Amino acid sequence: MNRFGLNAAGSLLGRFEPIEVDLLKLVVTQLVEMLEDAGENVPAASTDPAFRRMLPDAYPDDDEASAEFRRFTAGDLLDGKAFNAGVVLATLGAALADPPQADAAHLRHDIDEPAEREAVTLDLDPEAVQSWLRTLTDLRLTLAERLLISPDGTMHLRSDEEPFLRELYEWLGSVQESLVYSIDI
Repeated sequence: MNRFGLNAAGSLLGRFEPIEVDLLKLVVTQLVEMLEDAGENVPAASTDPAFRRMLPDAYPDDDEASAEFRRFTAGDLLDGKAFNAGVVLATLGAALADPPQADAAHLRHDIDEPAEREAVTLDLDPEAVQSWLRTLTDLRLTLAERLLISPDGTMHLRSDEEPFLRELYEWLGSVQESLVYSIDI
């Protein structure tokens, strides 16, 4: 499915089902919370493998130099990542009048809920496209670490959460792929 594409005027449009918008809001909100927590205590956050995937060592063979480099750069990098995630949330919020819901219960389809929610179309300017690409990358890096994906692509996480996280990781990859293809025309 080609989720993103250019319209006749050359604007980049994205199309999502309401449940997909809800899911994106949930995971991007969680990413923002993770980034804010990391920004409050960079030394502690640097022990989190997901954080280290998003901000890898500048000097892989020198832990002390990497820690020093991270001390001077992590705050700005985390702020940039949070800004990009905020742009994604703002884009999603502009498409729907609903504020982001950061709980999994919101994703559940109630049988009493009318089926009148229609697909959502997003209009992305070039700056928003870059924020989307960066945020999708950060989400996938975080999920890859949580799934314990090895360099050969094997997922080593074995828990009740693994099927959902795997599907989410793959779905975010398809969203990212569609976005990349749409701007590479």
